[in-house]
Amino acid sequence: MKRFLTTIVVIYCFIFFTEAQATISFFEEHIDFSLDNNYFTINGIFSFANKSNMLQTQQIIFPFANETHSIDSIRIINLNTLSNLDFIRLKSSVIFKITVPANDTVDLNIFYRQKKSSINKYIITSTQSWGKPLKKAVYSLSTEKELNIKSFTYKPDTIKIIDDKKLYLWNKTDFMPKTDFEIILDD
Repeated sequence: MKRFLTTIVVIYCFIFFTEAQATISFFEEHIDFSLDNNYFTINGIFSFANKSNMLQTQQIIFPFANETHSIDSIRIINLNTLSNLDFIRLKSSVIFKITVPANDTVDLNIFYRQKKSSINKYIITSTQSWGKPLKKAVYSLSTEKELNIKSFTYKPDTIKIIDDKKLYLWNKTDFMPKTDFEIILDD
């Protein structure tokens, strides 16, 4: 009987601690970038999953390539609840909390813009901190047709010209970025 109770307690503890350690995973992003005469704008949808049987809340640190005092219009919206998420500005990142129901997903819209420069950078190497590649990553960049781009850290899969705009497209699967996303302009 004692052995039976010990086995039950061990199984219960294993299940409890396994569930308690379950975390939210970041599995997909769709980001629209735009470059105009003044700004580099980032507007993305970021998808998070909770595969546990319990509601999970996790603090997220979202990094920027520039210091936050030079970034304006930061907005973080939970698209499932259509609610704004509060965040705290740090030197070059923001911190916020995300809650994902049990066995569910949550999509966040994160929007911000920063002054255009010769090197326009978006931090994607932070994906490595999640320990898994993104199942899917889709990026687009819209620019004026006349804007001269010297190079990209990731070569576009497709380039389209639509009226007076250029549209650059990237589609990645099982993507673990080794370098950040940079758009380098001709001077």
